Amino acid sequence: MDAITVEASQQQWHTELVKRAKQSVEAIPLSQALGRVLAEDLTAQSDMPPFRKSPYDGFVIPYQSQVNRFKVIGLIGAGEVFDGPVAQGEAVRIMTGAPIPDDCDTMIMQERCDFDGEYITVRGEIKQGDNIVPQGEECSTGEVVIKAGTVLDSGVIAVAVGLGYATVPVYTTLKILVLTSGREIIPVGEPLTAGKIYNSNLFMLTNLLAEHGFQDIMTYHVSDAPELLDREIAKVQELSQQADIIISTGGVSVGLFDSMPAIYKAIGAHTLYNRVLMRPGAASYGGLITRKSGEYTLCFGLSGNPTAAYNGFHLLVLPILRFCQGYANTELMSVTLPLGAAIHKKNPFDRYVQGVITYTAQGAVFIPNRVFTSSALLGLAQANGLAKLEQGKHSYEIGDRIPVLLLKNHN
Repeated sequence: MDAITVEASQQQWHTELVKRAKQSVEAIPLSQALGRVLAEDLTAQSDMPPFRKSPYDGFVIPYQSQVNRFKVIGLIGAGEVFDGPVAQGEAVRIMTGAPIPDDCDTMIMQERCDFDGEYITVRGEIKQGDNIVPQGEECSTGEVVIKAGTVLDSGVIAVAVGLGYATVPVYTTLKILVLTSGREIIPVGEPLTAGKIYNSNLFMLTNLLAEHGFQDIMTYHVSDAPELLDREIAKVQELSQQADIIISTGGVSVGLFDSMPAIYKAIGAHTLYNRVLMRPGAASYGGLITRKSGEYTLCFGLSGNPTAAYNGFHLLVLPILRFCQGYANTELMSVTLPLGAAIHKKNPFDRYVQGVITYTAQGAVFIPNRVFTSSALLGLAQANGLAKLEQGKHSYEIGDRIPVLLLKNHN
C-alpha cells in the first residue's frame, strides 16, 4: 500500500464516514452540557430583549422640545413594570435593564440630571430616542441563534439559558479505547530499570482527549511478546466491541515486535492507510471495522515515539474525532507566523515541528523546539503550536513566514 499525505488520509476518512450514520442524539440539562456538541439549531423563543429597556440608571420621558424640567412620578427597578400613563412634562426614574413604559421614548442618564426629590432638571441638550434599547435588538422570535455543531462552552450555555432553554439536544459522546504497547513500557511509580521507560503516551493521549472534550475513555496496555499475541488479540477484540474509536501508540512500524497491524487485522479492521508522508510519524495506521449491526469502529495507530504520537493525534486523529462528534468546525485553527529561529533540516516529506508561539514588540512569532526528533519528549511541556515545513524545502531562516496550527489557548 502506497504512503499518503496527511490531507489524503483525512479525505479517505471523510469518504468512508459520509456513508455512515452520525452519533445518536440525547437531550441533557444545560447544567451538564459543558463541552458537549449541539445536535440541532437553537432558535429564539422570544425577541431578545423581549421589551424595550434602559441601558443605564436614569430617567425616561416622553420627549418634548425645549423642555428640560420634569416631574418624577414613579420608579422602575429591574424586573418591574410601570403600567401607568406618563404625560409630557413627567418622568419616571428607571434602573439599568428595566422595561421602558409605552409612553416614553427617551432615556436620560442619571449623571446629567439634578434631582430635588420631586423634579429633575436636565443639563445639556435632550435628543429624542436617546438610550433606548429596542425590543428584538439582538434577535427576533424564531431566528437561529446557535447552530448545530457548536461546542457548548460557558458563553454558549449562557446564551442558551437566556433564550429560555433548560435542556439541549447534543450528540452522544464517543467511546474511545486507548491502547499502548511494548514490553519496555512500565507504569509510572515503579522503579525505572535498565531498558524500561514510563508510559507517558498513555497520560498524553488520555489527557489530550479530555482537553478536547472526549471523556468516555477506556485504556489497555498490549504486550508485544509474540507468545502472548493470541491473548492480546482476544482482549482487544473484546474491548473493541464497546468502542467507537481505537487509538493505539507503538507497534505500527515494521520492527520485529510491532504487533499492532496483526492485531488490527485479526479484529476485522479494513486498512485505509499504513504509512503517511510526514515527519515525524510516518509509521501511522488508519483502519475501519464494520460490524454486521451496521455499527463501526475507527482505528488509529500512532507511533510510539512521543513527539510523533503527539503530532499524529493533532493531524490525523483529532479532526476525525471532531467530525464524528458532530463539530461544525473540525480543523484546528491555523495562522501564518514568522520564524523566530532558523531551521535547517532535510525534509523528504512535509515536516511538522512543535514550538512556542510567543509575542514580541513586532508581534507574534513561532520559536521551534530545540530538539524535534520523533522520540523527543520534553518539548511537549511548552509546545502550543505546530509548524508545517514543506516537503523539499530544507532551509528556513529567521523571519520566514510559515503556517502554524494552534494547539493550545494557554501557555
